[in-house]
Amino acid sequence: MPIGHQEKKKKVLFVITKNNFGGAQRYVYDLAVNLPSEKFSVCVAFGNAGEKQEDSVTLKEKLDKKNIRTIQIKNFCRDISLRHEVAVFFELVRIIWKEKPDVLHVTSSKAGGLGAFIGRCMFIHRTIFTSHGLAYDETWRPIWQRTLIKFFTWLTILFSHKTIQITKDTTDRANALPFLKHKNILIHNGRTTPAFISREEARKKLIPSGTRNGELWVGALAELTKNKNIDSLIQALGILRKQNHTLHLVVCGEGEERDQLTTLAEQEGVSKFVHLIGYIDDAARYLPAFDMYALPSHKEGLPYVVMEAGFASLPVVASNIRGITDLIENKKTGLLTATDPTSIAEALERLITHPELRKEYGSALFNHIHTTFSIKKMVEETAKLYE
Repeated sequence: MPIGHQEKKKKVLFVITKNNFGGAQRYVYDLAVNLPSEKFSVCVAFGNAGEKQEDSVTLKEKLDKKNIRTIQIKNFCRDISLRHEVAVFFELVRIIWKEKPDVLHVTSSKAGGLGAFIGRCMFIHRTIFTSHGLAYDETWRPIWQRTLIKFFTWLTILFSHKTIQITKDTTDRANALPFLKHKNILIHNGRTTPAFISREEARKKLIPSGTRNGELWVGALAELTKNKNIDSLIQALGILRKQNHTLHLVVCGEGEERDQLTTLAEQEGVSKFVHLIGYIDDAARYLPAFDMYALPSHKEGLPYVVMEAGFASLPVVASNIRGITDLIENKKTGLLTATDPTSIAEALERLITHPELRKEYGSALFNHIHTTFSIKKMVEETAKLYE
């Protein structure tokens, strides 16, 4: 290389459907911010914020603080609309034509499908798709929808040069699909230690009115959607109350299920023990307030919240489903359970009545997360795919 010659930076364009700040958006943020600036020039394109609450923070706001360039995709929305799909197709074509990226990195199902197809048609050097779980695993959808989703997922992976899967199970199953052998690679998400505040401060901020000394709190950082299964968690609380166990459920997050969950808590007779706090920016900071953590979801990718609970040394009760099993080993780093209220209640009761297990599982999860799930490792392995 001639003296004074500087290698040209690779231009990376990320495309994601929504501009809120959920797990997929955190993934894009972590990569965009931590890719070596001497090697990569980064831009992030996204649609609207979805169901944004007044006090919530968007991906754009987070990226602006780090001086990462962003592009609004005006026609991108999560709901399916033929008019919007056609409009967003041509809008993405214009953006990619103008940006001329060396690497097009698409994430989330909708952005992935359109982006991977356009990337191939426009001869982008490297089109990478990140799958945050196989969308056709959503068992509550009608069979015809799941069949269509599976077909389009297959097409997305086929069009992409490489697809990043974030769990071992989804990597193996995706590679087993026709013509997709070795198209998928496992790269676990990584997370840095949140800036925790003290237990006392966290409890005062979450429930200013306070609770009685010695009462246990179970926490959940979750959108109030059907997938997160907070209703079963509330029903589990009702079962525990009938067994004379006092446990407060504190949920940080917002969503369309709020009214139904509030009504359910009243029906179960646990409304004064269920605290739907709403959206809190950087909610992971408040994890020290809890004595245990619950994630009873029906479907997950590789949930950041379990990593964050691990950093806080919290014992975790979680669904025995793909993605979570990459993080939790039953009765070693936490408790895995079925998603029905009775099973959840039994797991929580075990932690309530065995404080030594809470300490044991919390410590084991802390060690596991620290050694296996680092942002540094995630960024290095992803950068290799860009090369």
